[in-house]
Amino acid sequence: MILLFLLTKSSMAQVSDGSIAPDFTFTDINGISRNLYSYLDQGKYVALEVSATWCLPCWNYHNSGTMDSLYDLHDDPGDHTWKVLFVEGDAGTNLADIQGTGTNTQGNWTTGTQYPIMNPSSGASLNDFLAGYNIVFWPTLFVICPDRKIYQDTLNGAVKPALGVWKYIATNSCSPVRVNEITGSKLAIYPNPAKDNVTLSFRIGNTSGIMLTVNNLLGEVIDTQAYGTFSTGWQALQYDISHLAAGMYIITLSDADGMYVREKIIVQ
Repeated sequence: MILLFLLTKSSMAQVSDGSIAPDFTFTDINGISRNLYSYLDQGKYVALEVSATWCLPCWNYHNSGTMDSLYDLHDDPGDHTWKVLFVEGDAGTNLADIQGTGTNTQGNWTTGTQYPIMNPSSGASLNDFLAGYNIVFWPTLFVICPDRKIYQDTLNGAVKPALGVWKYIATNSCSPVRVNEITGSKLAIYPNPAKDNVTLSFRIGNTSGIMLTVNNLLGEVIDTQAYGTFSTGWQALQYDISHLAAGMYIITLSDADGMYVREKIIVQ
């Protein structure tokens, strides 16, 4: 009966890729409030996993270490470009189940886990969340872009995604946006493609020093450059890319307040 229930639910329509992710606020098991849109407004990609403590495929993916690696590389211990969030979506579970001492669990979900775990109890907020994200099976995985668009199709195949798939979706599906929407600025790179020197045009909201970071498509840092102070408004700087091997990269400019702009560049 459980299998029939899951198969029936899986046949339902899922959230469409490119649609707007519903906002939510849940308190994690450490008592910290987590609001989706606040992370998106900081320009972060959000990796959202919705699981159940009794779910064996969820447990297997949890133990694969993929979400831990994403957290270590790109959340608080890493480059701060992502926020990894875990929601236990079954209202029937409790903290003991998450900690592995309950009767409805595959093990201790907190062991070695640094990213936030949220276990909302039954009620309107959880029901709205499950309905808004149309959760039809566990685990269900989402990449949510800073512009609030959501992507899941590539993540939720029979084989759950490795680290590179998460970053590929963020790089290739999400539009580059400025964290500080007050300025509404994006990063312009020209020429692009290019072989040697490029000009980066951008706008900052407050006078600040600028840090340039170059990542490859695996998220690895290839180069960093610190630039002097730029005044508020539209600015431009020169960057020599002749030391980069041919390929596609992500260039990020960040200011002292953690605001940034990001764009792809093709090196010939």
